[in-house]
Amino acid sequence: MKKVLVATDGSAGADRAVDFAAKLVTEPEAMLVIVNVGGSALPGDILSRFTRAQNVWLSEALAQHSAVILGKAQKRARDQGVARIQLESRDVDVARAIVDLAEQTSIEAIVVGKRGTGQVAGLLLGSVSQKLAVLASKVVIIVP
Repeated sequence: MKKVLVATDGSAGADRAVDFAAKLVTEPEAMLVIVNVGGSALPGDILSRFTRAQNVWLSEALAQHSAVILGKAQKRARDQGVARIQLESRDVDVARAIVDLAEQTSIEAIVVGKRGTGQVAGLLLGSVSQKLAVLASKVVIIVP
C-alpha cells in the first residue's frame, strides 16, 4: 500500500496498530500517516466551564500530550523501517476526525486498535473502531 493512516492514543492496542500499519507500507515511496485525536478528552460542556486562561492552558497541555504520543508512534514506525511519516493532531470527534483526514489525504486504509473495558465490553469493538467501520469509505483494519 502506498498510503496508510493509523490512529494512536498511546495505548498498548494503539502501539499494536502502529506496528501493523508500519508493515503495510513496504514500498520506498509509501507513506504512513499517524494521527492522534486528543481534544475530545473532555466533553464540550466541561470545557465550556473553564475560563479563557484555563482553556488556553488546557489546549496547550492537550497539544503537548498529543505531540508526545505522536513522537513515540513515529519512533515505533521508524524502528520498523518506515521512511515517510506524516504526523497529524486533531481535536474533534475521534471517528469523524479520522474519516475526514482519510478522505482529505487519499488514504488507502485506516488502521486502529480495538479496545474493550470489562467483560461484556471486551467482547465488542470499541466505540471509535465501531464508528469507523460504519462511517469510513476506506478499508478499516482493526488490530486486536
